[in-house]
Amino acid sequence: MTTGFELIANDGGLAAFAEANGWEYRAVGDPPALGDGLWERVSNGTAYDKVIADGWQSGHLRGGTRTARSVRMKSGVRVTTSVSATASGIDVGYLAIDLPRQLPNMILDAGSNDGLLGSSLARPPKENQRLSLEGDFDRHFRLYVPKGYERDALYVFTPDLMALLIDETGDLDVEVRDNLLIVMKPGGFAWADPATWQRFDRIRAVVGAKFHDRTDLYVDERVPGAETPASRMAAVAAGGAAVARATPGVPSATGTAAQHTVAPAGRRLRRKLDRATAIGLGFGIGGVVIAIAAVVVPLIVIAASGMQPGESVSF
Repeated sequence: MTTGFELIANDGGLAAFAEANGWEYRAVGDPPALGDGLWERVSNGTAYDKVIADGWQSGHLRGGTRTARSVRMKSGVRVTTSVSATASGIDVGYLAIDLPRQLPNMILDAGSNDGLLGSSLARPPKENQRLSLEGDFDRHFRLYVPKGYERDALYVFTPDLMALLIDETGDLDVEVRDNLLIVMKPGGFAWADPATWQRFDRIRAVVGAKFHDRTDLYVDERVPGAETPASRMAAVAAGGAAVARATPGVPSATGTAAQHTVAPAGRRLRRKLDRATAIGLGFGIGGVVIAIAAVVVPLIVIAASGMQPGESVSF
């Protein structure tokens, strides 16, 4: 049971509150489920006031400038690519819950927290990935699924899970990314309010546990060597110890590597570009560096030689 609520109101209280509950506190860190792609590493903001516990974490994502760089060898030539982005439209609190395996990227965009211009998401998914579900679920959430993964979404989002999402997280946006269930509130959660942490407890116990049940047997049959969900469920029904369910909130250790993998087409939704994002790119090939800077919208491209990745360009 969560304790120490009286500590939060003091200076540095969130850190003391986390310590009192046996959790880890980090003032600044990376967003949850951050992939290896350069664009993803710079466009998702920075996490502040991170609280990390066994099976979950929480924090506040805000925009700002981030830079990422990769180095690779191609035909004996060292190629360096750097990307810098300044995103000003990110301001969201989150609770991220561990799931038992990797899953396709899916987003539930809550209609109740829409703004004057529509979705509260800083970078909403492209509309051609939207999937309609049964009943009145579409009145509460807009579900987005990677193209070709519609059947997988139907496997996860059963009527009982949809009902829990409406009841427990109807005012929040929800994203499934990699092996995390991420619940998000535009503008952030009130960390000093005990009701926030009590709600987190309930979301983990109710929605998180149900998501675990629905995804523990999931495999992406597009991955070579992976079983189908039906074959895994049949093995469990037959008492196969190798596919026994794991403890809720703890990633599953069962199955082959292929069963814990999602094919590239399902790993990330295609997103719209946030118009408040400024982008800088740098490419270095054999000691000659080409820098590109862009602001959206309009697109401005500047090429220069002799610059080093990470140097700023003003215009």
